[in-house]
Amino acid sequence: MKRYSALVYTDHGVGMVSVLVAIVLLAIGVVAISASSAYMLSLQTDAAERARATSIAVAYMEEVKMRVPQTLVSEDTVAVSETGAVIADGAFLRTLTVISEPSVPDALRATVSVQYPSGFGRTGTVHMVTVIYSGN
Repeated sequence: MKRYSALVYTDHGVGMVSVLVAIVLLAIGVVAISASSAYMLSLQTDAAERARATSIAVAYMEEVKMRVPQTLVSEDTVAVSETGAVIADGAFLRTLTVISEPSVPDALRATVSVQYPSGFGRTGTVHMVTVIYSGN
């Protein structure tokens, strides 16, 4: 006849409980990894869209710098495609702002701003700024 004292625990049902605890911990880990993966994918998409927006801003700034400085004026926001072509339903929004540069006489500050779609429904903006001598 075996005697059990109050300090000795039996092993009945411990295997099932430990399996359930392991499954719960594994599920928490999988959820954490999937959320992290989704966030990383969002950051990669954001970087690619920012690079496209920068490309659009650089190309348009080069076009603006080839214009006659005395004819430069600000332009309203227009929708453009990934290549910078003006289209009605473009994912990118481009704006040109031209003001006189207060720190440099006879100069204009031209700013090309491109708003781009970012991850999780957000938007970002890239600004390209240059100073152009107007010779006034």
